[in-house]
Amino acid sequence: MKEEKKKKKFEEACECGEECHCGDDCQCGDECHCGDCGCEEHECTCGDDCNCEEGGEDCGCHGKHNHNYEHNCGCGHNHEAEQYLLMAQRMQADFENYRKRVAEQLDFQRQEGVKSVIEVFLPCLDAFKEAKRTVSDENMLTGINMIENKILEALKTLNVEKIEAIGKTFDPHLHNVIALMHEEDKENDIIVDEYQAGWTLNGKVIRYSKVIVNKKGE
Repeated sequence: MKEEKKKKKFEEACECGEECHCGDDCQCGDECHCGDCGCEEHECTCGDDCNCEEGGEDCGCHGKHNHNYEHNCGCGHNHEAEQYLLMAQRMQADFENYRKRVAEQLDFQRQEGVKSVIEVFLPCLDAFKEAKRTVSDENMLTGINMIENKILEALKTLNVEKIEAIGKTFDPHLHNVIALMHEEDKENDIIVDEYQAGWTLNGKVIRYSKVIVNKKGE
């Protein structure tokens, strides 16, 4: 009868779920010291009191027990969660860089498409200048100017603008000289006439102005 009571006591104390044969010295209660008992094959139930370090031999929980060393490490950090966080941060940074590259590439392709269309369209704009030289009817001339201005306004929405030339000082970054005039009453390098209009897209020249420039004494 006494042996049966001891046996029952040890079974209630050990959390392994099996019959315990540890003997009188088993202390499988709140703190696990299962190293020398028949509990080795079962999952460790050390709970919050375990301060086992990975690879250490301070407790009987190592070896055959299913013990999560990272989560129960005594350093107080969740190493696995930190690794997942770093991985997520790297993925986020890579995605942001990819998104920026794609946006830049799409914008470049869009601007190249606009440039190609405008370059084809420019000779049509030149026709307005030729038309106005031949039209003598004021009402018709007013209509031509109105249409031309509407087109110029539409081009501005695409960041396409005409290069100012007549009356401006010659600028080799904007103008090409095709002829010289010699008028003493005008300053040197002043553009006195424009043969063909120049245009910019987003501030970059897509066609230079062809101009006539004044040079004194030549």
